[in-house]
Amino acid sequence: MKLNRLYASFLLFLLFTIVLSGCLVEIEYPPTKTIAPTNTITLQPSKTLTPSPTPTEKATLAPTSTRTPTPAPVTWTVEKGDELMAIAFFYGITLDELLAANPSVTPNWMRVGTVLEIPVTPTPIPTNTPTPTATSTPQSLQSQTPTPSGPLKIQGEPSCFPDALGILNCLALLKNEGNETLENPSLSFTLTAKADNFESELIVFAPLNLLPAEGSLPVLASFPSPVPEEYDLEVQIDSWLPTMPDDNRYAETKITASQISLSDDSLLAYVKGQINLESDGRDIASLWLLATAYDEDGHPIGLRRWEARLPLTKTENLFFNTIVYSLGPAIHKVELTAEARYQNP
Repeated sequence: MKLNRLYASFLLFLLFTIVLSGCLVEIEYPPTKTIAPTNTITLQPSKTLTPSPTPTEKATLAPTSTRTPTPAPVTWTVEKGDELMAIAFFYGITLDELLAANPSVTPNWMRVGTVLEIPVTPTPIPTNTPTPTATSTPQSLQSQTPTPSGPLKIQGEPSCFPDALGILNCLALLKNEGNETLENPSLSFTLTAKADNFESELIVFAPLNLLPAEGSLPVLASFPSPVPEEYDLEVQIDSWLPTMPDDNRYAETKITASQISLSDDSLLAYVKGQINLESDGRDIASLWLLATAYDEDGHPIGLRRWEARLPLTKTENLFFNTIVYSLGPAIHKVELTAEARYQNP
């Protein structure tokens, strides 16, 4: 009886389970949202460091070369009253060295504003600029030049002749009344005109370096155009240098032959001849022949400097051929003077 009751209960439970399974409703739940990481980190294997078999030497930086500033050349701008000889004295050089460095500048044509190149070694510009210090510059070069005195005299009155280009050429005769040979004499020519408020000054050296005792040399000053029609001319002795008794810078020269002929109008003189040069074996720096034309009153009216071709041998007879013309009146006579100078040691 008990078994039947158990069996009946099992059947009843089985029936209830079947009925209940038919009434079940499946509930779907939404899938859970997976939040993706903002930055995905990808892991990569680290590099394997391979040791060097020998330690690498430390790189050495090559020093960068510092550019050295090029020193500016030494120049001098000519002002009123400046003289070539005084400028050479100021820089401790000779007049010949100064003239050689400025081949386009001649003492007979040196104007205010002319820029001269000074043949001295310029001081390099320092890399670090030092504190500037005041340098003393002479106020006037005139004080450094020898004071003209008795031996030199201006012989006669200067003469001026305008040419077709408006240039005024003025000639003065410089005479050495002393007993010693003088060197590098110069004259100051000052041209003024009150009406035009005009003033021009030229410092001009003689065409030869040496002026022997009792000798004379013409000095030519050329004033560029325009020049006033009415003017006053003042000529003064500017400077000169004495020569030493043992001075051996000049070679012996002698004009052994000369021939001078005039043109039909006597305004041209054709000059030719021969010069004997006696050298002691040193090289010759220059050999000049000066031809000076004079009028019938003894006033210089023209000059020409002839220069021999270099090099020259120890002893040589040189032939010359040149022309000198008059700036004004007819030529009455022509005088010749020769001069030879050795190279500087």
